[in-house]
Amino acid sequence: MNQTQRRYASRLQELIDEGKEIENLVKKRDTPRNPGFIVMVPSFPDVEDEAVLNAWLTKVENIVEIIFGSTSTQFRRLEELTNKGITFGKSRIESIRGLLIGSLDDLNNGFLIGQEFLIASEILDSVIEEAKELLNVGYKDPAAVLGRVVMEDSLKRLARQEGIDDTLKASKINDELKKIGIYNLPQSRLIQACLDIGNYAAHGQFEEYSKEDVRNQIDDIERFLASNFKF
Repeated sequence: MNQTQRRYASRLQELIDEGKEIENLVKKRDTPRNPGFIVMVPSFPDVEDEAVLNAWLTKVENIVEIIFGSTSTQFRRLEELTNKGITFGKSRIESIRGLLIGSLDDLNNGFLIGQEFLIASEILDSVIEEAKELLNVGYKDPAAVLGRVVMEDSLKRLARQEGIDDTLKASKINDELKKIGIYNLPQSRLIQACLDIGNYAAHGQFEEYSKEDVRNQIDDIERFLASNFKF
């Protein structure tokens, strides 16, 4: 888990704990008419309780949207739980805490990383397909540049996952990933070869590589994506 994901996990745990405290407030505010409910109307006798609840819900909505996105199943479920009338009961708070607990479990077990990589894989695959099309019609140089773009982006994503500085040069990231055992020396050399071909193309050194070299570059990148970005 990288630094950003650790911050997400810490924030989720804080809100889970805070939600438990709010559940206790609900117990203390039972009324004969609505046992176990905080009444979300201006006439509620303890405005401070309502303010605490609203502040917690705002923070929950914010973190769920940041982690999962506003179109995610998790965010839509949260909207359902927070838009059902004007009363807010203990069971509703427990349901929201359950959503947060599930989100934290997904994060701790790497599910969100896998989800991010699957999305990235679809994007990178489309760029590789474009590189293939360029190569097939004789444009080896832009195809090589696109190959390097895909490889660099892939390395940076792996670096973030492993807590490596993703602002380093791609070749340095490659070395660091090899050092921590993400892949072996032969794989690292193939990656560097892919980067070198793209670098030659980007700097106008077109005589340093052939069309077949670019084809091999693209094939190697596809295998790399299949090994590291498909779950």
